[in-house]
Amino acid sequence: MAADLRGDLLGAAADLTDADLRWLSPLPLWAGLLSGPTAWGLDLGISYALVKWACAAHRGDVLRLLSIAALAMVAGGALLSWQALQTARGEPDDGGTPRQRAHFMAALGLMSSALFALAIVAGAIPRWMLDACQ
Repeated sequence: MAADLRGDLLGAAADLTDADLRWLSPLPLWAGLLSGPTAWGLDLGISYALVKWACAAHRGDVLRLLSIAALAMVAGGALLSWQALQTARGEPDDGGTPRQRAHFMAALGLMSSALFALAIVAGAIPRWMLDACQ
């Protein structure tokens, strides 16, 4: 049963253990890869929608907390990618085996997390330095 599941999840016959499936299956790999852009988009969209309410209610701290929550979401995705990268350590990232694909996606997830964390911090600097209600 586990061998059938490995082949179905990863798209090829794989020599993976059950412990490998935890980090090398598509769900944590895609979650690590997409957490950065998702967090950045949510931070940007929700903070834009909340500016008028935050100014009217004198709650500018909500906008700052939103940036912190977005950074925490990116950090969670980076942690998933890091765990997957450690599981697939030593594999090249240019092949077609499940471990090699997982290594590529995990490395890409880490780079994506770093890029979008930087974008979130860059967008949060005006919220922390300037008053949004002026």
